[in-house]
Amino acid sequence: MTTSNPPLSSAKPHGPIHLVVPRRPGADLDALRARLEGIAPLQDHDVVWHVPDQRGDIVQLARDAAYAARADGGLLVAAGGDGTINAVAAAALRVGVPMGVVPMGTFNYFSREHGLALEPEQAVQELLQALHDGDMRPVQVGHVNNRLFMVNASVGLYPKLLAEREKASRRFGRSRLVAVASAVWSMFRPAAGRRWRVVMKTHRDATAQPEEHLVSTLFVGNNPLQLDRMGLPQAQMVADGGKLAVVLLKPQGRWAVARTVWHAATGQLDKDTAVLSMACAELTVEPASWRPPQVKVAFDGEREWMEPPLHFRLSDRPLWLVAPSPLVREDALTHLQASEPPTEALATASGGLVPA
Repeated sequence: MTTSNPPLSSAKPHGPIHLVVPRRPGADLDALRARLEGIAPLQDHDVVWHVPDQRGDIVQLARDAAYAARADGGLLVAAGGDGTINAVAAAALRVGVPMGVVPMGTFNYFSREHGLALEPEQAVQELLQALHDGDMRPVQVGHVNNRLFMVNASVGLYPKLLAEREKASRRFGRSRLVAVASAVWSMFRPAAGRRWRVVMKTHRDATAQPEEHLVSTLFVGNNPLQLDRMGLPQAQMVADGGKLAVVLLKPQGRWAVARTVWHAATGQLDKDTAVLSMACAELTVEPASWRPPQVKVAFDGEREWMEPPLHFRLSDRPLWLVAPSPLVREDALTHLQASEPPTEALATASGGLVPA
């Protein structure tokens, strides 16, 4: 990571719009391009499209786009879901440029938390208005080792469920219903636990003693909306800044898993006896007994093998997001499951301890 200072709210981008778009199986990029280019306010800007040749090229592509935006004073924009936002945010933070978002994902937890419009046309219009007005806000960023996460990062069952969801998406198409069904189905399959050595600091200068926990999933959350919808009290601490939420899920039988999924879907996860949750500023974890050379880590819907120990922390500087001000969330923290249809409740569970 570079040590350059983050952009200030007065450093308004004035050049082209550098639009980073992921390549998805079955996606019609020409139709998407025509749809976005048909938005009248966007026609007043030069737009540079950054589309990867292969799905795995998004990280390098986002980095190239970020350097281009810095060179010409343009705005870096992610047009996709949480995985695309992750890649673009990592590039923006590294290069030291602000970014915008056009939500086009399955769950869009980052966009919902930051009150962004979920319809692409409206999102583009609001983004350009915020750009014109110079509206920019700092966003808290988490890291696991050298990888950034905006929504969550985890080890254990979670990365396996992501792999299952990708298989289902390739077979049945990418939709929220497929994601929810795949995740819930996977949760009912037997999952072994692993004993982890955990060192947690409530603040950076605090001292902590190692503890050992046998868990099937260790989940670190950085998205207040997602945490709140599952009923975790740490949501407000994360919203206030300077904290990450940690959730430890104990190994369970199938019917106990059903109970946990129900508690998450109905915003009562803090009442579940198989769940231990807390807030911290830093967290270091590693296998307590046999230490594999690498463990699979999920972050914002992506997966990567990492060498333990795993160090979860907050970034020393924020990401700057071009977005309307003041913040008005699409899902306020106080607006929970009372008005939520069953599919949304299941999406909450499947986007929390089950992959988003």
